[in-house]
Amino acid sequence: MALTDIQIDEEAIQSLATGHEVQADLKDRMGRVAELARQTAPVDTGAYRASIHVNPDHDTDGSVHVDTGVHYAIYIEYGTRQTDRTGRLIHPARHTLGNALDAAGGDH
Repeated sequence: MALTDIQIDEEAIQSLATGHEVQADLKDRMGRVAELARQTAPVDTGAYRASIHVNPDHDTDGSVHVDTGVHYAIYIEYGTRQTDRTGRLIHPARHTLGNALDAAGGDH
């Protein structure tokens, strides 16, 4: 049995991933993720929830991202170690974006 030399056409893969149909599908999927994240986001002032959006441009590899525009989003997503006087976490991790991505299902 002989080994076959396989050559991957990176350019074809790139053009497929950044093509109109694939990008439309990805943006639709990420739109559902962003909507679910907004519905489940913790609300204090509403700025975090209101800033959750799908980035309008894709990466060079075709990836589409859901993001938030507030500087403290990482603390909402992953929490902090800050505790109150009884030792309870003041800012527990919420995993808003991660849970929304998981809940949307499918292959992301």
